[in-house]
Amino acid sequence: MWFITRRRHEEELAAAKAEIQRQRRRANDAEDRANTAEFNRAQILRQLAEADATNRRLSGRNLELGERLTALAESDPEYAADLETQLAEAREALAVETKRAEHLQRRLDDAVGLSAKGIADSSRWQPGYKPKADAS
Repeated sequence: MWFITRRRHEEELAAAKAEIQRQRRRANDAEDRANTAEFNRAQILRQLAEADATNRRLSGRNLELGERLTALAESDPEYAADLETQLAEAREALAVETKRAEHLQRRLDDAVGLSAKGIADSSRWQPGYKPKADAS
Protein backbone atom coordinates (compact mmCIF):
# COMPACT_ATOMS: atom_id res chain seq x y z
CA MET A 1 0.00 0.00 0.00
CA TRP A 2 1.22 3.50 -0.84
CA PHE A 3 0.72 6.47 1.38
CA ILE A 4 1.41 10.09 0.45
CA THR A 5 1.41 13.16 2.58
CA ARG A 6 -1.40 15.68 2.40
CA ARG A 7 0.99 18.36 1.24
CA ARG A 8 2.23 16.19 -1.66
CA HIS A 9 -1.35 15.28 -2.52
CA GLU A 10 -2.33 18.98 -2.64
CA GLU A 11 0.74 19.84 -4.75
CA GLU A 12 -0.04 17.07 -7.24
CA LEU A 13 -3.71 18.08 -7.29
CA ALA A 14 -2.78 21.73 -7.94
CA ALA A 15 -0.39 20.67 -10.72
CA ALA A 16 -3.11 18.49 -12.27
CA LYS A 17 -5.64 21.37 -12.12
CA ALA A 18 -3.10 23.73 -13.71
CA GLU A 19 -2.50 21.20 -16.50
CA ILE A 20 -6.27 20.84 -17.01
CA GLN A 21 -6.61 24.63 -17.28
CA ARG A 22 -3.70 24.79 -19.73
CA GLN A 23 -5.21 22.05 -21.89
CA ARG A 24 -8.63 23.74 -21.74
CA ARG A 25 -7.09 27.04 -22.91
CA ARG A 26 -5.31 25.23 -25.77
CA ALA A 27 -8.57 23.55 -26.79
CA ASN A 28 -10.45 26.87 -26.66
CA ASP A 29 -7.72 28.60 -28.69
CA ALA A 30 -7.76 25.81 -31.27
CA GLU A 31 -11.54 26.02 -31.52
CA ASP A 32 -11.37 29.80 -31.97
CA ARG A 33 -8.77 29.42 -34.73
CA ALA A 34 -10.87 26.76 -36.45
CA ASN A 35 -13.96 28.98 -36.32
CA THR A 36 -11.99 31.93 -37.72
CA ALA A 37 -10.55 29.79 -40.52
CA GLU A 38 -14.02 28.49 -41.40
CA PHE A 39 -15.42 32.04 -41.47
CA ASN A 40 -12.53 33.23 -43.65
CA ARG A 41 -12.98 30.32 -46.07
CA ALA A 42 -16.68 31.09 -46.42
CA GLN A 43 -15.92 34.75 -47.03
CA ILE A 44 -13.25 33.96 -49.63
CA LEU A 45 -15.56 31.52 -51.42
CA ARG A 46 -18.27 34.18 -51.58
CA GLN A 47 -15.83 36.79 -52.89
CA LEU A 48 -14.47 34.39 -55.50
CA ALA A 49 -17.99 33.51 -56.65
CA GLU A 50 -18.80 37.22 -57.01
CA ALA A 51 -15.57 37.87 -58.90
CA ASP A 52 -16.24 34.91 -61.20
CA ALA A 53 -19.76 36.16 -61.95
CA THR A 54 -18.42 39.65 -62.67
CA ASN A 55 -15.67 38.24 -64.87
CA ARG A 56 -18.17 36.17 -66.88
CA ARG A 57 -20.46 39.18 -67.30
CA LEU A 58 -17.60 41.45 -68.40
CA SER A 59 -16.19 38.80 -70.72
CA GLY A 60 -19.57 38.56 -72.48
CA ARG A 61 -19.81 42.34 -72.68
CA ASN A 62 -16.27 42.53 -74.06
CA LEU A 63 -17.12 40.03 -76.80
CA GLU A 64 -20.26 41.96 -77.65
CA LEU A 65 -18.38 45.26 -77.91
CA GLY A 66 -15.67 43.64 -80.04
CA GLU A 67 -18.31 42.36 -82.44
CA ARG A 68 -19.91 45.81 -82.61
CA LEU A 69 -16.54 47.42 -83.28
CA THR A 70 -15.80 44.94 -86.04
CA ALA A 71 -19.23 45.53 -87.54
CA LEU A 72 -18.71 49.31 -87.42
CA ALA A 73 -15.29 49.07 -89.06
CA GLU A 74 -16.64 46.79 -91.78
CA SER A 75 -19.79 48.81 -92.39
CA ASP A 76 -18.04 52.18 -92.65
CA PRO A 77 -15.10 52.08 -95.07
CA GLU A 78 -14.30 55.74 -94.38
CA TYR A 79 -13.99 54.96 -90.66
CA ALA A 80 -11.68 52.03 -91.42
CA ALA A 81 -9.60 54.22 -93.76
CA ASP A 82 -9.42 56.92 -91.07
CA LEU A 83 -8.19 54.33 -88.57
CA GLU A 84 -5.55 53.17 -91.04
CA THR A 85 -4.43 56.78 -91.55
CA GLN A 86 -4.20 57.34 -87.80
CA LEU A 87 -2.21 54.13 -87.44
CA ALA A 88 0.23 55.19 -90.18
CA GLU A 89 0.66 58.62 -88.54
CA ALA A 90 1.31 57.00 -85.18
CA ARG A 91 3.95 54.74 -86.72
CA GLU A 92 5.64 57.72 -88.36
CA ALA A 93 5.62 59.63 -85.07
CA LEU A 94 7.13 56.58 -83.36
CA ALA A 95 9.92 56.41 -85.93
CA VAL A 96 10.69 60.13 -85.49
CA GLU A 97 10.76 59.85 -81.69
CA THR A 98 12.89 56.70 -81.83
CA LYS A 99 15.42 58.49 -84.05
CA ARG A 100 15.39 61.48 -81.67
CA ALA A 101 15.91 59.22 -78.63
CA GLU A 102 18.83 57.46 -80.30
CA HIS A 103 20.41 60.83 -81.13
CA LEU A 104 20.01 62.01 -77.54
CA GLN A 105 21.45 58.75 -76.24
CA ARG A 106 24.53 59.21 -78.44
CA ARG A 107 24.95 62.78 -77.15
CA LEU A 108 24.65 61.56 -73.56
CA ASP A 109 27.22 58.83 -74.23
CA ASP A 110 29.59 61.43 -75.67
CA ALA A 111 29.01 63.75 -72.70
CA VAL A 112 29.96 61.11 -70.14
CA GLY A 113 32.79 59.62 -72.14
CA LEU A 114 31.07 56.45 -73.35
CA SER A 115 31.44 57.15 -77.06
CA ALA A 116 32.31 54.53 -79.66
CA LYS A 117 36.01 55.32 -79.13
CA GLY A 118 35.85 53.68 -75.73
CA ILE A 119 35.58 54.94 -72.20
CA ALA A 120 37.34 58.26 -71.76
CA ASP A 121 39.22 59.42 -68.71
CA SER A 122 36.44 59.66 -66.13
CA SER A 123 38.19 62.11 -63.87
CA ARG A 124 35.91 64.86 -65.25
CA TRP A 125 32.88 63.43 -63.49
CA GLN A 126 34.60 61.30 -60.82
CA PRO A 127 36.85 63.52 -58.72
CA GLY A 128 39.80 61.63 -57.30
CA TYR A 129 39.56 58.82 -59.89
CA LYS A 130 42.91 57.41 -60.90
CA PRO A 131 43.01 55.03 -63.84
CA LYS A 132 44.80 51.72 -63.35
CA ALA A 133 48.29 51.52 -64.78
CA ASP A 134 48.64 49.23 -67.78
CA ALA A 135 50.09 45.85 -66.83
CA SER A 136 52.59 45.67 -69.72
